[in-house]
Amino acid sequence: MKTNKFYLMIAIIMVSISVKAQQSGVNFGLKAGINYATLPTSFKEVKEKEGKAGYNIGVFARVGDALYFQPELNYTAFKSEYSYNSKVYTPKFKQVNIPLMVGYKIINTEALNFRISAGPDLSYSLNKAAGSAQFDYKKFTAGGVVNAGVDIGSLTIDARYSRGLTKINKGLDEKTGIFNLSVGFKIF
Repeated sequence: MKTNKFYLMIAIIMVSISVKAQQSGVNFGLKAGINYATLPTSFKEVKEKEGKAGYNIGVFARVGDALYFQPELNYTAFKSEYSYNSKVYTPKFKQVNIPLMVGYKIINTEALNFRISAGPDLSYSLNKAAGSAQFDYKKFTAGGVVNAGVDIGSLTIDARYSRGLTKINKGLDEKTGIFNLSVGFKIF
């Protein structure tokens, strides 16, 4: 049931993006980057927590001028490592990620833009992450994202932090924390 709602939400977002594309002030682009993920926890039995590098690829739309709306659809892969009951676990995640950001261009010229944005960040795991057998990872999580970016012509560079607001693993009290650096290109 949750999967159907997730796909319905993606379809609604994509339809709204295509409708907005018919208006002026709309950009579409492709992006790819690296990320560094951690799964912070307050669970005292989890030791030697370590973040790992991953990657992401995706598409974005930017609707508006100085004040804008930027939905994205990304494929994100990341992992973490921790020790629990003297055993090391390395859960790997492959997710569809949908940040829905509202932003403002601090500098807004034809050739150069400096931007800041923030908004909700929804993620759906496409795989079952391997961890301790008694603790399962959730498929769907919600969080928030803050982003700073620069556009130089059609080139776009973004640095962001995404923090899970819902627990990705309730038993281990883990939430996601993902730093991301990406480079993109506005197609139109």
